[in-house]
Formats: sequence, C-alpha cells, structure tokens
Amino acid sequence: MFDGYCRQIMQPKRVAYNKSDLECGFPRQDFQLQGLQCSLYKCNKYTQSCILYLHGYNGSRLEAVQYASFVCKNDFDFCSFDFQAAGQSQGDFVTFGLKEEENVALVIKYLKEKYFHIILWGRSMGATTALMYTQKNANIRCLVLDSPFLVLEDVVINLIKLKLHTPDIINKGLYELIKRCIAKLFQFHINKVQLPLNLNITCPMILLASKQDHLIPQYHFDSIYKGYLGHKRMVVLQSNHNEQRSTEIIKTIIGFCQSMTPQSRFSPTKYHERLLGDLDEQKYIATGIKIKQKIMRNQSASTHNKNSAQIQKDKALMQLSILK
Repeated sequence: MFDGYCRQIMQPKRVAYNKSDLECGFPRQDFQLQGLQCSLYKCNKYTQSCILYLHGYNGSRLEAVQYASFVCKNDFDFCSFDFQAAGQSQGDFVTFGLKEEENVALVIKYLKEKYFHIILWGRSMGATTALMYTQKNANIRCLVLDSPFLVLEDVVINLIKLKLHTPDIINKGLYELIKRCIAKLFQFHINKVQLPLNLNITCPMILLASKQDHLIPQYHFDSIYKGYLGHKRMVVLQSNHNEQRSTEIIKTIIGFCQSMTPQSRFSPTKYHERLLGDLDEQKYIATGIKIKQKIMRNQSASTHNKNSAQIQKDKALMQLSILK
C-alpha cells in the first residue's frame, strides 16, 4: 500500500500535450537542455528582459501558455520548461525543489547569453525552487512567488489528509511511515526540503498568498514574507491552491515586472547573439538598427538637399554671366 502511494508522490502522472498546445500567438522557439524540454516565446520588440516561468508540482510548461500572450504583449520575452520527471523532460522522480534548482540554473545559464535581466515567476513548487536558486545566486532581477511552501513536511501531511480524510494525529504517523518508505525507494529525504527562516535575498519580490489555500498553511507565506530581506509586497488571494489566476492578478504581476525593468527592455546591448538571431528570423528589428536606418535616411536626404542647392546656385551664376 505504502509503496504505491509513495510512488504516486514521487512520480506524479505526467501532463500529456502536443507541441501545438504550446502556441499562444507569438513566435516560439523550442529547445532542449540536457534532457529538459524548453520553450521561448518572443515579443515583437527587442528586449533585454526575459521572464522565466517555473511550474508547480504535477505541472509542465503547458501551465505557462495561459500567461505567455499577456507577457509578450507587454514587451517581455517569456520562457518556460518542464522540470525533470515532468511533462516531456527526462527524469525518474521529482525532488520538490532540490534537483529542480539545478534545472533552473541550467536554463538561466542559457538565457543569460541572450538577456540582461532575468525574472523568475514560480508557482507552488516552482516558487519554492525560485527561492532556493535565488538564495544562492544574485543574478535575478526580481521574483514573482505564487504560493511557495516553506517546509515540505507540512505539504505532504496535507496531501495525506486530502487523500485519506484522516485526522491530524493519524496523519503524523502516516507521514513518518511514508517518509521512511520514500527514503528506501528513492534515496530521497523529505525533511531536507525546507527553506531557511531568514532568506538572504535582496532582489525585489511580490508574494501571492491565499488564506483559503488547502495545501499550504498560512504560516508558510507569513514566514517567507517576514524573513525576506529585500523589497517585498504581498498580494492576498481569495482562491484555493490550484485555482486559475484572474486577469487582474496577471496584470498586477506584469505591472510589478515592468516597474522593476524601466526603459531597459528596449535598449540594444552587447548581447549580439540575440540581435543577430532576431535579424536572421526576419521578424524583429532591434532598436539600434532602426536608429541607424533613420540616421542613414537623414544623411541621404541631407546630401540630396545639398546637391539641389548647388544646382540652383550654378544656374543663377550662369544667368548673371548672360546679363553681363
């Protein structure tokens, strides 16, 4: 009994989808990084900023499609990928952030060759993974944290409660049995997945938290917010853990991201690979190229005006010589 339930926890059923399901109306580039299946959506402007979306437990990059058009319409590029053992990526089991943090590092390394600003937007397990990564790396512009958990133990106990409808005193005992079973089957220790109470992170953060969340206790959100060192803001939701986010919430998230990257989204930079890649696709013309073209047109018009003036001057001198 416990073996089967433990495998369900560590090897949740993968989300099945086709590549056509990933379309959002903006150009998309699919790529692979060491077994991770990734998608990069490009807005219609040159930008230095990319939002990287991290899906939740039992999710996939399909989860991000609902946000992709909103993000791209507001002049950000948008990237998502399947964590290990999720969607179409390789991997045997999930680790609730421990190995997923390494997945994030791999994708960010790829994106840093193209963008100056990287924003992490995580949901549930993805939000906790974003905190784990940013705790160790200072190369993130800002964080969007939607329902992160502080300690995995509480989440597993709530999963047991929702599955079996048993009282808390029994759930605690079942958790100990499941913890030992998972350690035996997967050599993975649930109690290692927890965030420190004091988060040594200085980049700005917006935290989405719901008092009606049936999976993550309220004190997780309060502790994360209290222990966060950088500029922070909490948005209180009135929804369950897995409910779809409203358009107003999405607008709030995008507005926060825009306020963290003023002006810089449209300025050409030293990242020439992104610039040349856009020109090769013949879909994008960077701001710097547009400016150069305008200068060349102005120079051409100026030369034409000078030539016209010289012709008029020669005609006038010829008329004067005739009068003499």
